[in-house]
Amino acid sequence: MTKAAEVFAELEPGPIPPQRRKPKQPAPLIYQPPPPTRIRDITELLMSELTPVQYVIPGWLPEGLTMLVASPKIGKSTLMLQIEVALATGGTFWGEDVPAGRVLMIDLETNERRLRRKLVEAGIVDLPEGMLRYATDWPKGLLGVEQIAQCLEEDPSIRLVVIDTLQRFRDSGTGKQNAYAADYEALAPLQQLCRDTPGLAIVCVHHKRKAASDDPIDSINGSAAIAGAADGIWIMSRKGSEYTLHIQARDWEKDEDEFSIVREAGKWQLVDGPRFTENEREVLGYLDVAGGMTGPQLGEALKVSRQAALSRLNRMRDRGAVVFREGSWHVA
Repeated sequence: MTKAAEVFAELEPGPIPPQRRKPKQPAPLIYQPPPPTRIRDITELLMSELTPVQYVIPGWLPEGLTMLVASPKIGKSTLMLQIEVALATGGTFWGEDVPAGRVLMIDLETNERRLRRKLVEAGIVDLPEGMLRYATDWPKGLLGVEQIAQCLEEDPSIRLVVIDTLQRFRDSGTGKQNAYAADYEALAPLQQLCRDTPGLAIVCVHHKRKAASDDPIDSINGSAAIAGAADGIWIMSRKGSEYTLHIQARDWEKDEDEFSIVREAGKWQLVDGPRFTENEREVLGYLDVAGGMTGPQLGEALKVSRQAALSRLNRMRDRGAVVFREGSWHVA
């Protein structure tokens, strides 16, 4: 190549670079006004018929979010298992007949071996299939709430969800929030889920703080948001050999709010509480007057089916209230 050719080669243009596309401009934001706030006259509320509170455990546990708070190893899981079984079997709880309902138990502080042992210690060897379901592993935080919501959508007959414990269920957080905001955000989605699902109760098991307090609410481990976000609070306490249960709730209808309880045969019972439910007292009345009755005779007197009468009698026999001898049922 001559000198001149080399010079002309250097002057030849290279490949033309592709043209760069101009960045796409974002669409202009259009202001969307918030929906108008509905303001009503208070007389409408006074004249309206309100839906009564639905109870999952009649007289004790209403719909909504409830916190069960106690020190470690005091027996709060035993109390919850007692409630779960009463609901799953349609049994009784502290003097009240419980309509049967499905239960979802999320026990994050145990394993299957310990859970089986709890059931055996409480004398539970057989349950209706599908009425009490459990999990020992569950997503945390909002993912966990969404998983519960999915279960409720797949099975609307679930009446009770138990989370044991709140600390293992909630997100660990980033540490940038203050304690009040973090506690409220942990519970608010669960409370909202209860509002969106009438008749549903969610119980979160939680621990007490170590420092003693005269006010039971102040004994809750965490900020005041825990009591503020919940619809109800159950607090188990122990002084020496005596145990008490303190209850505060938005829909609490009993005059008392503190109850003495005692642990007997793997179950918590009310001290000086009612021994028999209203239905059981009715059964005892018929048996006492008649001097003994067969299952069909009792069913006819109670105006229930033979199967329902026998089921009631068998539960009462297990509690030592009635006996079966010489072909008929009698008061024990």
